[in-house]
Amino acid sequence: MLDWHKTVNFIKRDWHSHPIRLCLEIINWVLNIVVVVTFAVTVPNVPFLLVYPLFLSCLTISIFSAWSRGSFGQLLTSLTIFLVDLVAYFKLLSM
Repeated sequence: MLDWHKTVNFIKRDWHSHPIRLCLEIINWVLNIVVVVTFAVTVPNVPFLLVYPLFLSCLTISIFSAWSRGSFGQLLTSLTIFLVDLVAYFKLLSM
């Protein structure tokens, strides 16, 4: 079961240690929701010219967050997804 007290304390510690990162992660969360809702609502005609830049922005924040937290696994995951989506975005732009 989730211990809300521990979660609130984690957020407070994170705010005091790195407030910019916490704010960026909240923005990242909101943008990811915008991306997935846009995707879900517009299937099969997803506006990829809108979705890809938003998603790449989210991944940039994820890369920064993973690096600043020292999370090697999350950093590799975010970098890999970023590179794959960047190639796909450039491919879309060249069509």
